[in-house]
Amino acid sequence: MPTQQKFNTVAVPVVAENSQVEALVAHQRRQEFIQSLVVALITVGLMCVVLWLIVILPLFKETPVIVTYQEPPPPKEDPHDRPDLARGMRPKPANSSSARARVLAAAATGPIAVPMPELPDPTGPFGIDDDFNAGFGAGDGDGDGGGGSSFFGTARPGKHAVYIVDFSLSMSSDVAKGGTRIEALKKEMVRSIKALSEKMNFTVIFFSHNAWSIDAPGANPADRGWNGLGATPTVAWYPALPKVKDEFLAKLQGMQAQGNTSWYPPLKMAFAMMPPPDTVYLLSDGEPRDYDQVMNEMSEINRHKVPVDTIAFELPGTPARYMKDVAKVTGGNFTMVYKGKLLSGSAADDLTKSSFDGK
Repeated sequence: MPTQQKFNTVAVPVVAENSQVEALVAHQRRQEFIQSLVVALITVGLMCVVLWLIVILPLFKETPVIVTYQEPPPPKEDPHDRPDLARGMRPKPANSSSARARVLAAAATGPIAVPMPELPDPTGPFGIDDDFNAGFGAGDGDGDGGGGSSFFGTARPGKHAVYIVDFSLSMSSDVAKGGTRIEALKKEMVRSIKALSEKMNFTVIFFSHNAWSIDAPGANPADRGWNGLGATPTVAWYPALPKVKDEFLAKLQGMQAQGNTSWYPPLKMAFAMMPPPDTVYLLSDGEPRDYDQVMNEMSEINRHKVPVDTIAFELPGTPARYMKDVAKVTGGNFTMVYKGKLLSGSAADDLTKSSFDGK
């Protein structure tokens, strides 16, 4: 009997201890379950928020509207549609400032005040014999009603012609048959410009050490001309109407030769015109100081690939060969005026040999 009582006294504490352990385990399991449930709910909630942002946010984002614009083609230019620029012009009395008056070319009628000296007789002698005169075309157009021009024997179709002419001091030199080179040049310019159709537009760019247009102000436009640096000056087109041509040629007669020779500035000015020219004549009697620059940058400045017809004037050898090079690289024609005669083809090519240098 005492032994049985001792056994029961020991068993009670063991059972109580097991119950506490089981309760503790059950409590921990509940906590772990609750924690797992909370983590799962938070994870699901975060996923829902992300999906909501992916679906909803694009609806609030403004999609830019891309609008394209294509510039309409420029209207076809026709001088007949322009007002007569010379209408209502009245020459002012000659004075010290009239020689500096600018020839205006605009889309509206306006007065033009320029000196109006009597133009020389185009058939008068300037040291040019019959062989020279016989080489010229009529200059009455290209036969298709679209106009055209000719200059020192080279004829071109087209409606926009630029004359780039050498007015350096060497152009004041005498020629074999009498007169000077500049007089012979002016005579041919009078003939060529007067023969232009009224459907055409034209301009003249003069050059020596700088380049300038007919409307350049001042008594010494060469000194105020463009040297090829900075922004390219704007050159105006002139409609080939009779009175406009007369005004233009009157101003031309007062232009004097001065300075030395650079080709880059006038070529750059011509190719920058708008609309671009379809006919370019380049006449020079000297060896330019910027020949290498012209040849190296020709494709860049002449982006429309306009042929340049060159006329080497009374100076054979290397200067004439340079003129031939410009014509060749642009697809133009090369002619040579030598001792009052107009030469082309092999006769002109023979004069480009270096054996003529210094003669």
